[in-house]
Amino acid sequence: MTASVEYWDDIAAQFGADRQSATWRCYMQQRYAQLVRRWFAGTPEGPTLKTDLFEEAVTSYHPFDELGTQAMGYDLSPAVVRQARARLRGDNGRSTLPPLVVADARSLPWATSSIARILSGSSLDHFPQHADIAVALGELARCLQPGGCLVITFDNPHNPLIWLRNALPFQWLARIGLVPYYVGATYSRSDAINTLTALGLEVTHVGTMAHAPRAPAIWLSDWHARRQRGVSSLWLRLFGAFDRLFDGSPIQFVTGYYLAVRAVKPTVSR
Repeated sequence: MTASVEYWDDIAAQFGADRQSATWRCYMQQRYAQLVRRWFAGTPEGPTLKTDLFEEAVTSYHPFDELGTQAMGYDLSPAVVRQARARLRGDNGRSTLPPLVVADARSLPWATSSIARILSGSSLDHFPQHADIAVALGELARCLQPGGCLVITFDNPHNPLIWLRNALPFQWLARIGLVPYYVGATYSRSDAINTLTALGLEVTHVGTMAHAPRAPAIWLSDWHARRQRGVSSLWLRLFGAFDRLFDGSPIQFVTGYYLAVRAVKPTVSR
């Protein structure tokens, strides 16, 4: 399956903030906020790119505000971009909106060496082939300025549950409601390190993110949402306890839902 523009437009139309409740979204916002603060620390400020706008389109709990005053973003779906603009305007009362554009990850509209920092949050694991991921990473490397920093996450194939999910036909998983939209190929640790290194980037950190079991956590979040509005502080603390327990542990690559990689572009070409 190849997820088209029309497919993601349809997903944006049907996927509201209630589909995955505020508690789960808030948990993921916290995880990305921690990752960005830790891995962007000490890097040059400047134009900062987010590689998809799905969270900004469907929930107020998104990481966009962590990216600074020069943040910008893109998405393949025009509907997602429109919804993200509307939500960012409404949530923050902005008089001027950040640049949000429609673009394909494999052919970005920004000039070479024009972006200081990039956050790619599980954006590139919706392609059917690894070759598409490599092309998209090449575009991110091209746009990144010397000294710039890329923080990227992928669905973690070292987690047995993710491995099993990816081994099963998407149509089966969608029919039973286990996945709400198309997920495709992803990268392992060695895939990410080898590809980024071949593109001339220096990989400085490889880790994991989000250790709360996803399906039960979303079920608990939705159970709470059916009973009362807002975020459950109890479930949020419980989800965070998994990260405190497993993040950085010897088994983090088994328990983490996302593989997280930090890479920088050398100031002198190698």
